[in-house]
Amino acid sequence: MLINLHIQNYALLKDLKIDFEKGFNVLTGETGAGKSIIIGALNIALGERITSENIRSGEDKATVEVLIEVSEEIKKIINCILEEAGVNLIESVELLIKREINRSGKGKIFINNSAASLNVLQKISKFLIDIHGQHEHQSLLKNEIHIDLLDAYSKVDDLKQSVKNLYIKLIDINQKLDELKKIETEKQEKLDIINFRINEIETAKLTSETELDDLILKREIMINTENIKQSIHNILNSLSPATFDIEGKGIIDFFEDVKENIENIAKIDSENMKVYLTEIKELEIKLDDMKSYFVQYNEKINFNKDELNEMESRIEIIENMMKKYKKNSIKEIKDYFNELKQEKENIELNDKIILEIETEKNKILKELSEKCNKLSEIRHQKSKELSQKIEEELKDLGILKGIFIIKVNEKEAEGEELSIKIENKKYKLTEKGINEVEFLISLNPGEEPKPLVKVASGGEISRIMLAIKNILSDVDKIPVMVFDEIDTGISGKIASVVGKKMHEISQKKQVICITHLPQIASYASVHYSVGKEIKGNKTETYIKRLDKKERIFEIAKLLSGEKVTDSSIKAAQELIEANQ
Repeated sequence: MLINLHIQNYALLKDLKIDFEKGFNVLTGETGAGKSIIIGALNIALGERITSENIRSGEDKATVEVLIEVSEEIKKIINCILEEAGVNLIESVELLIKREINRSGKGKIFINNSAASLNVLQKISKFLIDIHGQHEHQSLLKNEIHIDLLDAYSKVDDLKQSVKNLYIKLIDINQKLDELKKIETEKQEKLDIINFRINEIETAKLTSETELDDLILKREIMINTENIKQSIHNILNSLSPATFDIEGKGIIDFFEDVKENIENIAKIDSENMKVYLTEIKELEIKLDDMKSYFVQYNEKINFNKDELNEMESRIEIIENMMKKYKKNSIKEIKDYFNELKQEKENIELNDKIILEIETEKNKILKELSEKCNKLSEIRHQKSKELSQKIEEELKDLGILKGIFIIKVNEKEAEGEELSIKIENKKYKLTEKGINEVEFLISLNPGEEPKPLVKVASGGEISRIMLAIKNILSDVDKIPVMVFDEIDTGISGKIASVVGKKMHEISQKKQVICITHLPQIASYASVHYSVGKEIKGNKTETYIKRLDKKERIFEIAKLLSGEKVTDSSIKAAQELIEANQ
C-alpha cells in the first residue's frame, strides 16, 4: 500500500505530506484546488517524465517522495530488477522512492537511498501502483489495448513472454538469412575476385617479410659494384700492397716493423714493453683479419646484368602489389592473403550455414506455432468468460441491457507479411501472437454489438473501465489503484453504484480516488479535503484529513454547493451512514 506521499515545490504544492490508509481513500475539493496535481506528482515519482516548468515559481528544485509497502512476492520481483541494474536491493517490505528535478532540467532518482535510472524506476513502478485517470479510460477506445486487458485476465504472462521472445528470435534469424542469401546471389562474382587475388599473391611467393628490403640493398650494391671494388682495392693496398703483387709497404708491414723493434727493446726491458707488445700483436691480428675479410668481400662483389634485371623485376612485382592492395609491407599483404582465404572459406560454407540457420528457423516456427495456437485457444476461451463477467458488472453499474462481446480473430497473412502456419493456414504474426482482439458493446436491446468508439459515451466508457478494473483486481498483484476523476458523465444512482464498486475493490487492495461526487465520497474509509490558500502573495495547495464532523460538512458541500444547509448536512450524514 501507499503509506506516504511527500511533495515539495511542485506546481502549487509548497510542502505537502499525505499519510494514506488501507482501504478506500477519497480526495475531494473545489475545481483547480490541486487534486489532480497531487496525482501528477505521484505519476512523476513513478517514472513519468518531468520538466523544470513543473517547479514551483521562485524555487530551485522540486522533490517528490513516496513510501510504499509491498508484499514479499512483489519484493522478490523488484529485487530481481534492481539486481540486474546494479542497484542496492531492498531488505524490508517498505520501498522508498525519491525523485528530484532542478532548474537545469537535470534530475536525480533514489530507490531506498540508492541512485537509480529512470528506466529502472519505470520497470519497478508497474508492479506498485495502477493509476487510472481521465485519459486512461479513453484509451479503452483503442483496440490495441484490448488484447492486453484480455491477457491480464487470462493470466498468460509467461506464455505471452515466450511468444514475444521467439518472435524476436525469428526476426533476428530472418535478418541473418537475408544477409546470407544476398551473399549467395553475389557469391560467384565475389569468389572470382577473391580467387584471382589469392592466385596473384600465391604466384608472387612472398616467403620473407624482409625480401623487399633485402632486394633493394642487393640492387644498390650491384649498381655500385665498380665504386665498391675500387674502394676495396684502395683498402687492401693500404693494408698490404703485396696482396696485388705490388712492391712497397702497407699498414700491416709497418706494424710488423714496429713489433720487431718493440720485441728488441723487450729483450732488454721486458717490464715496460710487456703491455705494448701485447697490444701490437692484437692490432696486427685485427688488421690481418680485416685484410682477409676484404679479400673475400672483393670476390663476392660482381656485376651481373641478368641478375640485376631479375632483382628489378622482383622489386617491381612486390611494389605494384603493395600499391594495388594499398598495403605498406609484405607482412600486410600476407595478412590480407589470409583474410581472403577466410572469406573464401566463409562464402563456400555459405550453403551449409544457410541450411543450418533454416533448420533452426523451422524449429522456432514449430515452437511458435504451438505456443501461438495455445495462446489463441486460451484467448478464445477466456474472452467468453470475461465478456460474461463484464456484462454482470455493467448491470450493477446501471447498464442493464448491455451486451458485451470480446471478439478474438486470427488474420490470414498477405504477401510478405511475417506469418506462421497453423493447420495449413498462414496467419499474420506479431510479438503478441496471431490474434486481434476488439471489444464490442450493445447498450440497448435489438442493437448489434459495435466497437466501443462508435457506441459508448464518456460516462459509459468510465463504467466499462471500472468494471474491467474490478474484475482484474482479482487477478493482478498491484497493491494500489488510483482513480483520478474517472466518474465523468455519471451521477445519482449510478454514482452510488460506482462508489460501491470502488469500495469493493478496496477490500482487496488500497484504492485512492479523486472525485467530485458525494455518492462516491460517502463510501470512503478515509476522506481528505484539498484546497488552496494564499501565503506571502503565492497560492499554495493544502490537504487535510477530515474527522467525522468535517467529513459530513464536506459531503454536504458536494451535495448543495458552497452554501451548506441543515438539510444538506442531514442528507450527507444519511448518505454516509447508508454506505458504511
